[in-house]
Amino acid sequence: MNTLQKITFSVAATAIVSVLLTGVGCQEQPTYSQARPDVSAYAPGDTGLQSRDLVDMTDKLSADLLTIPEISQNPNQIVVVMSSLQNQTSQPWQNDQIYLARMRALLNQYARDRITFVLPPNQLQQLQQQNLPANNNDAYEQSSRGAVPGAPATLTPQYALTGTFYDQPNTSTTYYLCTFQLVNLATGVITWEGHYDVRTLNFGN
Repeated sequence: MNTLQKITFSVAATAIVSVLLTGVGCQEQPTYSQARPDVSAYAPGDTGLQSRDLVDMTDKLSADLLTIPEISQNPNQIVVVMSSLQNQTSQPWQNDQIYLARMRALLNQYARDRITFVLPPNQLQQLQQQNLPANNNDAYEQSSRGAVPGAPATLTPQYALTGTFYDQPNTSTTYYLCTFQLVNLATGVITWEGHYDVRTLNFGN
C-alpha cells in the first residue's frame, strides 16, 4: 500500500468511526415515564403477579376489610398486629410480604381512626433494646412508656392480619389465589377473609 492509499484509508476509517460515535451519542434517551413506568401498567414480557396485581389486590381488600361490622360499627379502634404471609406458590423465592406492607400503609393512611397497628412483640423488644437506654430517669419518657401506675406498657393486639398465596401452574397459564385473613387472637376465629385471583400467561412456553 503506497502513501496515498494509506492516507485515503486512514481518512475513511476516521470518518467511519466518527459516524458510529455520532450515532451512539444521538441515541434517544428514555423519558422519565419510560424509565419509571406506571405501577398500574402491565409489562407484556413479565410473568406471574405484577405490580398492577399488587395495587389492585391491596386497594380492593383494604376497602373490603373496612366494611366488616367489627371495624365499621365498633366505637373503638381495633388493635392489629401484622403476621407473616405464607407463600405456597411454585415461586417461593418471591418477597410477598410487600402485599401486607402495602395494606398496612393504606389502612394507616386512610383508617387510623378505625385501626391501630402494633409491632409483633419480638420486633418491638428488639427496637427497645437497640434504642432505649438501660436506665432512663426521664419522667416524661417513663410515662410515655407506661411506667406510671395503672398505665399499660404496650397495646395488646386483638387481631392478626395474615395471608397465604397459592398457584396452580399449567402448560400455558398459571392461576394464582391470594387470600388474606383477619384472625381474632382471643378466639382463633377468622373474622374476615378476602381473596384475589388472577390467571397469567406463561410466556416462553
